[in-house]
Amino acid sequence: MQLGPVLTAHGFMRIERPPLLWDVDTEDLQFFPLLGEMIAAALGKGTPLAEITLAASNVAVEPSPDGGEPTAPHPGEYVAVTVSGTADFGPDAAWTQTDRKRTNALLDRLSSSLETAGARFAYVRRIGDHGSFTVFLARLQDSR
Repeated sequence: MQLGPVLTAHGFMRIERPPLLWDVDTEDLQFFPLLGEMIAAALGKGTPLAEITLAASNVAVEPSPDGGEPTAPHPGEYVAVTVSGTADFGPDAAWTQTDRKRTNALLDRLSSSLETAGARFAYVRRIGDHGSFTVFLARLQDSR
């Protein structure tokens, strides 16, 4: 799926993206409900729509140089999609499909949507009155 047109369609928010954004390995019908929930979470916590930032970033996670335990997210190429603003998404926490010990109500509530969208990793973070909700989706590999 191409995220560029999705970001363009959300131009009523603050948009951040690299000049060349990788495609993601998901389908729009799987991803849009999750994105809607992420935006609704920020709105529900009091962030005005025009003050929400929707960001997409290309992320490469390298293996541990010492060959140690894999980290979360596992090594690979991802596109990180972040919704942020003056919102309290709850305590700092991370989500993976295999980790069932979550400490954040939002991640618990959206677990099914994260899985359906094909998310590999997600986290919420809070710094002062600013909160962010980030989801890592696998980069779509070229089929050539």
